[in-house]
Formats: sequence, C-alpha cells, structure tokens
Amino acid sequence: MEIVFLLGGRVFFWPERNFLVLASDQSKRISLSNPASRCLSLLIQAHGTVVERDYFFQQVWLNNGAQVSNNTFYQNISLLRRAFKDLGLNEEWIVTIPKVGIKLDAALEVSAQEMAIHPEAESVPETPEPAPATTLVRQNDRRRQHLAWAIGAFLLCLLAGSLTWISEFDTRLLSYIPLESQQECHFFANADALDFEKHQYFVDNTRFECRLYPWVYLTMYPNFARISALTCRQQYSRWHENQCVTHYYFREEKNVGV
Repeated sequence: MEIVFLLGGRVFFWPERNFLVLASDQSKRISLSNPASRCLSLLIQAHGTVVERDYFFQQVWLNNGAQVSNNTFYQNISLLRRAFKDLGLNEEWIVTIPKVGIKLDAALEVSAQEMAIHPEAESVPETPEPAPATTLVRQNDRRRQHLAWAIGAFLLCLLAGSLTWISEFDTRLLSYIPLESQQECHFFANADALDFEKHQYFVDNTRFECRLYPWVYLTMYPNFARISALTCRQQYSRWHENQCVTHYYFREEKNVGV
C-alpha cells in the first residue's frame, strides 16, 4: 500500500513513483522528474498557503546536494502546470506569488488515500517454455540484438544525466563574480545579484577555513535572510570530483549551520 493524493477528484499523484495518472483512465499517465515531484509534494503539504521559493531550494535541491538556478526552479513549476493541463486540471491552481513563492490554490480539492500497488508493477514474468532446438540460433541472435539496444539506451541515459549535471551544477558556478578579500580564500558571488556590496561586507566580517577550503562560492539575495557559502578544496569544475561543504548563515539570528 502507498499513500497517493487525489487532486480535483480526477487525477492521482503518486509521490513515491513520481507520476500523475488520470483516475478514470489509468493509461493516461505523466511521469515527473524527481525535483518536480518533490515540488508538488511540498505544495500539497502546504495546501492553500504559500511555500517560499527559498524553502523549495532547501528541501528539493540543497538537502540533496545540488545547487540550481532560479530558471531551473521555474522550469519544474512550469512542467507541473503543463502536466495539470494535459490531464484536465486547471493549471492556474498552481499560483505564483511574485517575489515570495508558489502555492496550491485552496479551491483545488486534495485528499490522501491508501492505494494498492498496481498489479502490473508487482507481476512476475512467467518462465517461457523451452524453445525447439531449431530456433536456438535465431533466439540467440535476437538476444544479442536486444542486449546491444539495452547497452545503447543505457549509454544515452548516462550521457543525458551527465549533461543535466553539467547544466545544473557546474555552469551556474562558473558564472559567479570574483570578490576582493584580504583572506587567503578565493571568493565568488552569484552573478544574478543586483549588487555585491553585501557580499563584500559579509566576506570582510566573516572568517573562513581558507587552509582547508580556499574556494568559496557565496549565494545571497537582498530579500532573504539566509546566506549560503559553498566552500571547496579546489576550484569547482566539471572535470574532477568536487569536495565541497555548504554552510548556511542567517543574518537575523547570526548563527550558522553546516
């Protein structure tokens, strides 16, 4: 049994399996990416109230070791709206609150249910009867062909995963702006900030472990109290394993969490 959510009385959301399916026609199913599925889960948990954009970043990406841009976040929200529309739900039920976050409209009926796993997901394939000896050679050829297709598909998925990793985790950090500092660290600031005075002030008034983690990537926005600092043993790159630690600073409470 799994917990699923019925949205608007017509679409089931399976959070553990990352898909939406039409209640009246199980063949109409839309698969969601892991981030999009997590975003929808957060919206359902806070049904009718605003989920701040910063909270999405924390729960969906940062807690899973990823840092992404605003564009990536809004692309996932756009994918959810498109999935709603394709399954007959009103896409406007996913509401954007400018400069604050996203909410799921309270007018959308949401109910949690326990659902048995679909028999197709649990079925065990029957053992085929032994084939006649005259067809063994032909079946072996088919198996080799299927194996070649499977290997090719795996390599394509691996390549797509690598490209996705590069676009989400590497390119954004390469665009960070270098900052001046009297410390031995190399400091960089997120390029989409309006100005870098607060970054510079933070650098000048905060001590870092420059001997162990000399490369520091700061992410700071004027409307958010939290500052994130990704500290790395060497310059962030797609060509080697990045040994980094993310620190969170809260300007209001003046404490830090790692």
